[in-house]
Amino acid sequence: MTAYEYFGAFFEELANRGVRHVVCSPGSRSAPLVLSAHAEPRLRCWVQLDERAGGFFALGLAKAERQCVALICTSGSAAANYLPAVTEAFYDGVALVVLTADRPPELRDRGAGQTIDQIGLYGAHARWSADLPVSGEVGADHARFTAHRAVAAALGPPGGPVHLNAPLREPLEPLDGQLVGGAGGESPEPPALPVADAGEVAQLADLVRNRERGVLAVGPSDLSGADAGAVKQLAALAGWPLLADAASGLRTGDAAAATVVAAGQHLARTGPFWDGHTPDVLVRAGHPTAARALREGLAAWGAEIWLVDPLDRWEEPTTVPAGRWRSPLGALARGVLATLESGRSATDWTDSWRHAESTAQQTITATLRGGPLLEAGLARLLGETLEADTVLYASNSMPVRDLDAFLAPHRRAPRVVAHRGTNGVDGVTSAAAGMAAAAGDPVVLLAGDLALLHDLGGLLGAARLGIDLTIVVPNNGGGGIFSFLPVAEAIPEPVFEQFFGTPHGVDLSTVVKGVGAAHHRAADAAALHEALGICRQSGGIGVIEVPVDTEANVAQHRLVERSVRDAVGRTVRPE
Repeated sequence: MTAYEYFGAFFEELANRGVRHVVCSPGSRSAPLVLSAHAEPRLRCWVQLDERAGGFFALGLAKAERQCVALICTSGSAAANYLPAVTEAFYDGVALVVLTADRPPELRDRGAGQTIDQIGLYGAHARWSADLPVSGEVGADHARFTAHRAVAAALGPPGGPVHLNAPLREPLEPLDGQLVGGAGGESPEPPALPVADAGEVAQLADLVRNRERGVLAVGPSDLSGADAGAVKQLAALAGWPLLADAASGLRTGDAAAATVVAAGQHLARTGPFWDGHTPDVLVRAGHPTAARALREGLAAWGAEIWLVDPLDRWEEPTTVPAGRWRSPLGALARGVLATLESGRSATDWTDSWRHAESTAQQTITATLRGGPLLEAGLARLLGETLEADTVLYASNSMPVRDLDAFLAPHRRAPRVVAHRGTNGVDGVTSAAAGMAAAAGDPVVLLAGDLALLHDLGGLLGAARLGIDLTIVVPNNGGGGIFSFLPVAEAIPEPVFEQFFGTPHGVDLSTVVKGVGAAHHRAADAAALHEALGICRQSGGIGVIEVPVDTEANVAQHRLVERSVRDAVGRTVRPE
């Protein structure tokens, strides 16, 4: 059996299992993989010039589709460039099947060009990995079995990346009649909603039934609409406030009578209110929040904690949980809703939280009104301005923190997505471009200037592929996040600027136009509104640069924190 026959069967089975996208990069050794994927009519192949950008592009596609995406690269260091995206996919539970072409065994460890040790290259960051036999040594059944197992392992639960290393002998080009497309076939049925473990449902239902002073805190998790609706109904049934991270999926859509609290990190700084609202039980789900004040505030309560942990990652860095559930949060919520016939009406507990949330949101609005357009106001304005059908992709560093602090919950708020597996700025433009390539809805990326410069390959790739993507860039001229940290006051300013502030001095308009993207500059809300409208109508890549003064930005954040603390202290009594 030739390589083309083997991988023809492999990619046909991959498509049978629901895979629809393949991201590949140019290379000679990978030709049988790429051409076989291209010949399968149900697969769309995307070509990224650079594997690092390609890996994150695939990550964005997979997050958008909530399905498995395949990656193909040639041998050598090309495969190593996938590692940042592979680690992010592993820690965020994103399904990828990574195929790395390799030299056959007789050319390994003897100086053959473009050859490294690729077996188990991604180590513990792969849910499953295998060094495939050389094509010709096994038949089509092996190819189909491997494809089936790879998709199953990638989808989980828990989901994550799978690595298949594919040794290939020459000739690498297809001979007459070898390149045969798949026969097509019916698409698999959409996966059913997951069902929670009955014992875990019973435990959560018991807590809901018996603990009036409970809190449900959900960190970044990008819940689907169905899951988010179930979780809100659960919170309403329990009479528990729902502390919802901006990237949880819970700040948009109908509140379903739930007490949705978006100002959690602000309330955690209020002292008497927070201390007086220690719950009897805290149920925590999703990745840990990026907001340090909230993380520390939850830990300071010392409450009994139950952890929802479908990724099996034990993501509770502050204490030892009383219990842990492996079922997904949405499935647990649906299970409890089916178990309990009735819940609590509004209580003083929920009323107090609702009052504090309302006071905080009104204070944030009043404090930012009339001030300069800086990072806090930008995050709030995007939440108010963007349509409900928009995906707002948040870069790590300040954007994800600002959205969490300042994006108010409302029915038509945009869906906020972030990659919070490894929490780095790596590949954020590429990931947002991948999401935009798959999504039928508009995608807006909020990324700082350093994050944009860090992934210029992704910007080039998105422009080259004709992706429609708007990128809003608060430009503070360097690493503005470090100005919020104690190191900014602990060392001399020149040393701080050299190693942390890292001023880059780059004219973003020149860089952006150089890759064929449009550049806009918005210094106030009116200009931002206008630029967002232009980008949405014109399509392609549009970058909106918002100039930010670092000192004024830090001062505005501190002013909001003080104002909320004072307002809540004046108007809300401890429970």
